[in-house]
Amino acid sequence: MAKPAHVVTASRIALLAGSLAVTVLALGPFNGAEKVFGLNDKSAHALAFGGLLAIAFLAFPRLRRSDLTVAALILGAAVEVAQIFDHRTASLLDWLADAAGICVVYGASMIENVRKMTREQGHLTFSEIAAMDRRRGGRRAVAFEPADGASDASSFAERAARRFPAR
Repeated sequence: MAKPAHVVTASRIALLAGSLAVTVLALGPFNGAEKVFGLNDKSAHALAFGGLLAIAFLAFPRLRRSDLTVAALILGAAVEVAQIFDHRTASLLDWLADAAGICVVYGASMIENVRKMTREQGHLTFSEIAAMDRRRGGRRAVAFEPADGASDASSFAERAARRFPAR
């Protein structure tokens, strides 16, 4: 039976193979190989690095997408720098094409987060949602209305006991 762990393993193998293929194509004697597929240089860069990022999202489900995105951008820059040492031409426009493909995939991956926020917290602003995010050290909003005379509490302990009742 197929399990999610099998998808992760297969994705890691595909990511390794794809990374090797991109490295060989970028640094090897294959100038213009993208024309075989009907692509120009920039679209080939965007597809290659966007595809690698999409596979990386599957291969490393416990890592943050933003971290994987930064790693893909650094990899694209490293390939361009390596081309200098391989007597090929490095191009900022090639790296920007890499970044465009990466940003398209990252943006598409964030759609489900926005849909979930809309379903669950559609009445809140983004800053209110961020304040409730436990990963950022904020507290979840607690519906608490002080009872009459509650503002007369003299000690911190009494106020805290009313604010955070025992469960």
